[in-house]
Amino acid sequence: MTRPTIDAGTLVAAWTASGALPQGTEAAVVAALRADAAEERPPLHLKILAAVGTFVATVFFLTFLVIADLISFDSGGNLLGWGLAFIAAGIVLSLALPRARAGMGRDVLAQTGFTALALGKVMSVAGLIILAGADSPWVPTLAILAVTILTYPVSATSLDRVLSPYAAGVAAMLEILLRRNSGTDPSLAIAALFTLAAGIAGLLLLSHRVPLALRPIGTAALALMGTIVCVLAAGQDAGAWASGRPLDARPVEAVLTIALIGVIGWAAGGLDRLARPPLLAAAAGAILLAFVGAPGISFALLVLIVGHALHDVALRVAGILALPVFLVLWYYGRDMTFLEKSATLVGSGLLLLAGQVLIARAGWDREDMP
Repeated sequence: MTRPTIDAGTLVAAWTASGALPQGTEAAVVAALRADAAEERPPLHLKILAAVGTFVATVFFLTFLVIADLISFDSGGNLLGWGLAFIAAGIVLSLALPRARAGMGRDVLAQTGFTALALGKVMSVAGLIILAGADSPWVPTLAILAVTILTYPVSATSLDRVLSPYAAGVAAMLEILLRRNSGTDPSLAIAALFTLAAGIAGLLLLSHRVPLALRPIGTAALALMGTIVCVLAAGQDAGAWASGRPLDARPVEAVLTIALIGVIGWAAGGLDRLARPPLLAAAAGAILLAFVGAPGISFALLVLIVGHALHDVALRVAGILALPVFLVLWYYGRDMTFLEKSATLVGSGLLLLAGQVLIARAGWDREDMP
């Protein structure tokens, strides 16, 4: 039995006739639906396999070049030249991909282009770092950003479009943490980077008017937020391994709390909905998490809400997996005895059970809630 299908034009016409779609927007909506349908979305497990395969192929090929002594890894100019050559080859393969027929050949072409781009980016960045000097500030970040901008418009996979901006963000974070000779507290700089990442993620992920090609940048920004939160969730001495002093998590927690409350309102249909009792309680819970110093839990909830609202399975799974991990990190990082941690754990469980009873009795768990 075949599944019934419907054309984008017929669907939009039905929406317009029912009053669900304003007059004059039919053409734009049809174009958006067709562009979304044409976007290739491999399953999550295939994306992971592609990433692993590209990593292995890149490492093996670089190892071969080192052993064969075909490229001078001591010359920045030589590395940069070979890197640009690999990037050019990857761009050519990526441009040829849409014209290839579906099948094994197309998959091999896509993986080869992905690997060529990865090799070219690694070699180009290494060459630029050698040319500028390993101790030159911000060179790795700017180099990664440059190759990302160069290859992003022609990149054939959404995975590459996520990993490259994410690498630039992580390079900026490490630049802030590892430059110990600056003599300044990196907490505010990390908070500024986190705020920038939160703004980019919110702008590119929460609006349906954003072009699909830009959404991977939003995912990369969300991943950078998670990386910063992981550093802060490591314990009271978070960041001391890099900058020599613990990071002050309060600025990041403040931004994260505002973002979480904003996402709750957005998912509910508008910030004005926050005045309703259940959403007001959720906002109060977000503020409470900030006071107890649990940025990891707040971030996991934020990812869960965004993934649920966008029907994004990958984000939903990431949030589900992150929540218990950050819970364990939060309890482990508390400066308490095992007896005190046990009492806190039991008290938290009783509080959650009481909250569930309150939600059920108030009817806040019903979809038809007034």
